[in-house]
Formats: sequence, C-alpha cells, structure tokens
Amino acid sequence: MKVDNTVEGIDIFGSWVEAGMVLAALGAGILLGYPMIKSFLRKRKEDKSIWKELPTSEKFVSLHTKVHEHLTELRVLGDAGRAQVIQFHNGGKFIDGSSMKRFSLTHESCRSGVSETRDSRQDVILTMFGEMLEIVTATDPTPKLTSELPDCHFKRHLESNSVVLFSLIPIRNASGMSVIGYLSVEWCSWVKADAVIEEDVIPMMKEKRRYIEAELAAQTT
Repeated sequence: MKVDNTVEGIDIFGSWVEAGMVLAALGAGILLGYPMIKSFLRKRKEDKSIWKELPTSEKFVSLHTKVHEHLTELRVLGDAGRAQVIQFHNGGKFIDGSSMKRFSLTHESCRSGVSETRDSRQDVILTMFGEMLEIVTATDPTPKLTSELPDCHFKRHLESNSVVLFSLIPIRNASGMSVIGYLSVEWCSWVKADAVIEEDVIPMMKEKRRYIEAELAAQTT
C-alpha cells in the first residue's frame, strides 16, 4: 500500500526532511563559527577597554609625566601650595537609574611641607559641590578668597585643606565641547596669598590649561 504524503501537491514528508537538513546545517555552522564569534566579541571588548594605553607603556608614562610637569611649573610660577587636575566621572547609580556624577583628583603637585589631598578628593559626589561647579562653569580663573565663599560644603572642604586663596578653570575634552574637569591652584598661607598678582595668574592658568587639555586629549585618541 502506497502512502500519499502530498497535500495539495506539496510533499509533506519531503518538506520536513528538508527543514531538518536546514536546521542541522545551521547547527553545524554555529558550532563551527562559535570560536570565530567568541574571538570577535573578545576583541570588541578589548577595544572598549578603559586601558587604551597600559600604565607601563612609554606613551602613558610620558603623557602623565608631562601633565605633572605642567602642574609643577604652574605651582612654582604662581608661588602656590598646590596645583591639581580634577576630572569628572560616573560612579554608580541612584535608585531611579540615573548616573551619579563624581569627581576625582588625578594629578597633583605640592610645595614641600604642604599636604597632598588625593585621599579627600577621590570619588567625591558632585551634588555636594554646587558652588564649586558655578565657579568652574564661569570660566573665570581670577583668584578667589576662601573666606568670601558662602557657607557651603565646598568652603569647608577648602578650609579643611588649609586653602586661603584658589583659582579654578575648566578643562574641556578633545572636541572642546564638554567640560571634563578643571585645573586648580591653591595658596595655603596668607603670606603667599597676599603676594598674588591677579593679572599674572589668569594668563598662566589659561596657558597651562591648553597644554594639559592637549595631553589629556591624547589619551583618548
């Protein structure tokens, strides 16, 4: 007895066999291609890594050494206690899913006898420093007295680090469109603060800002 496998002229049995062969071929293709796909994904992940330059590479060492050299020169020329680069970054999320904005000190040059501040300026939440952000976004590096700030967290933060006078100027990214941090100079004694000449500090801050922006841009290009 011959079984009719056709329905309206379509070979049902043959269609299922063909479908099975297609699925088998797809499975074999996936198995054979898996190592290649895995390698591609690993390479893509490496390309997105924050380690664009290993910290032991000649380029990385040279770049950040130059940033520190510019800071030291700025500090010495301004006869200041500290010169620093502070950079903005993300760090965690709030319960509504929005990103926490933070800042961290990434480079610092200090006068002998003046304490370093890296411990108190790492992974700090920006929402505590509204007055500081107002000064940074004003793009005015005119030195300001800590004592003249309104009572705020930023003022207390400066006082805790013995800052009498300070100057801030924003640092922008490679395109010049976004503020990624700021350059800071701090004077930690009244004797040094009284000797500061505003007309000298402003062009120095702008000049060193240009050099430091160029160095920082090099690590993302």
